[in-house]
Amino acid sequence: MARGIRAALLAASTVLLAACGSPLYVWDNHTSSTPRARGLELAEVGRRPVAVLPLVAPGALQGFSASLSHALARALPELSPPVAPLATSDVVNAVNARGLAGEYADLLTGYGRSGVLERERLGRLGAALDCRYALLPGITAIDHSLLDRFEMAGIKLVRTRVLVLRLWLQLWDTGTGELVWESAGEATVASELANTGRVIPVDEVAEKIWKRMLEDGLVAGKLSSRAPTPCEIC
Repeated sequence: MARGIRAALLAASTVLLAACGSPLYVWDNHTSSTPRARGLELAEVGRRPVAVLPLVAPGALQGFSASLSHALARALPELSPPVAPLATSDVVNAVNARGLAGEYADLLTGYGRSGVLERERLGRLGAALDCRYALLPGITAIDHSLLDRFEMAGIKLVRTRVLVLRLWLQLWDTGTGELVWESAGEATVASELANTGRVIPVDEVAEKIWKRMLEDGLVAGKLSSRAPTPCEIC
């Protein structure tokens, strides 16, 4: 009898393992945005590249800066109409080539102290990059958890990995120094998996949040709150 139960459990585990080879991600999300400022020219946003500034993150989350900035740059061309990004790496290279590294550092440091991108430095940066607008992304929190389900005879058949990601985004006018739009977004992603080594790709989740924030807030120009929907990221 015991041998039969173990054989059944092994068979069930094999089926689950095969089913989880390409894991299904269940997506719950919420975004909210401020109204666009009157001075914001959407046509100008589409005509010239938008500079993507470095991700603002608490010290413990600094390691996500590069991947989440890249995710934002990937999301911009997917908008309708598409927006051309000047990726963070290109911004840094252009700033350094023009001898503005010190001013660039002071601009970002000043934001960390006051929550404001100082107008004159921002204007010089925009002129050097030939960018009317700059996007400043930020991360508030990220949390991973692993939940066990369907435990029988000491064998854990299914585990669920859960990722919670909270991001924010600001659009600045480099000519006037005005904050013309901002948004916040949160997503909870759950993946049932048999392989505990499998991870939920944070950059792919971030790309979808960035795109939703931009579509619902900047392009559509309205407040947005979406009900949970299932989707496949992979």
